[in-house]
Amino acid sequence: MHINPTRRRTAALSLLAVSALAGVTLASGSGAADAHDYHRPIEIGVFGDMPYGDYGRAHFPAVLSDINRNNVDFSVFVGDTKNGSEPCFADAHESDPANPTPENAIADATHPDVYKAALRAFNSLARPVVYLPGDNEWTDCDRTSIKDGQSADSNDRLAYLRSLSYPTNKSLGRHTMPLVRQSKAYPENVRWADGPVTFIGLNVPGSDNNFSLGGKEGPAAEGQAEYAARNAANLEWIRKGFAEAKANHSRGVAVFLQADMWDPSATLTHYADTKKELFTQTTAFKGQVLLVDGDSHHFVVDKPLTDYAATNAAGLAGPNTVENFTRTTGFGEDQNHWTSITVDPRDQNLFSVHQHVIAANVPHYTAPTG
Repeated sequence: MHINPTRRRTAALSLLAVSALAGVTLASGSGAADAHDYHRPIEIGVFGDMPYGDYGRAHFPAVLSDINRNNVDFSVFVGDTKNGSEPCFADAHESDPANPTPENAIADATHPDVYKAALRAFNSLARPVVYLPGDNEWTDCDRTSIKDGQSADSNDRLAYLRSLSYPTNKSLGRHTMPLVRQSKAYPENVRWADGPVTFIGLNVPGSDNNFSLGGKEGPAAEGQAEYAARNAANLEWIRKGFAEAKANHSRGVAVFLQADMWDPSATLTHYADTKKELFTQTTAFKGQVLLVDGDSHHFVVDKPLTDYAATNAAGLAGPNTVENFTRTTGFGEDQNHWTSITVDPRDQNLFSVHQHVIAANVPHYTAPTG
């Protein structure tokens, strides 16, 4: 399997097979292809899990510049605008006085508002960018391990992020595109369409989907209540997105979220509902489904979704792979690069994934000794 390290439309890594022949009819926004232009390839930038600390902040401008230089149709940021140990500094704002988590991360001249800094970065991109939140900018803000004990309430930070980042039904970026938002309660959950694909964005973060256990990372009851309501909204948004794709005869669905729901080093218990819904919708969809996530910081292209069989079609122990479902995980943390996805209606494979490794962000390697 070859993965091209640069953007190429003619020599792409073929991932997915397609079946349906018609395209979507929803209009796309400024900077994106006309939804009726079924024969024009679309190029999508994907990045996330950056900048992490001073190292990431030094490298992040090169990522933004490279995305601008490649002139993608639009980009999606799949969460984590900071690392998990840094405080969630925010300018003073109204918060819930009944909230039990101490508020110790008010921004000042030395520690600027991290949410406004992220917005400035996104709005430096020439083309539209869709921002989906990760765990580090809200779920993990009340961690006991936050630097210098400067914790903040996770629900407060999510509310603050929502009010700042999603004030309209448009994307971020110097040029914007219209988005369909799920509701005022869940404005980060979005849907849009371009060419033959319906796109779905969801707030599914790392840290076990914000299901606090035993108060280890903040008040358990608060995390569990938030999870239950948002999880129900997410499942409904997945169902609506696939229904929209079928109604518009989309050849593909692309789902974006932060959590790596197959990371073997993470607690994955509270992603079961999301995986089940993706299984149900994908196996009932005639086209191809691409899931794009972040969180684990290692570039991957794989097929991790399976059915629930004890013995697969070949008679071997274990489930069957859902073959019209492909997942890609992007770079992040100490690897400050980005990926792109080409949607080419002229290609029988529809989707292809490319890595963009920025030479200036590659470290000096240490040779073996002895």
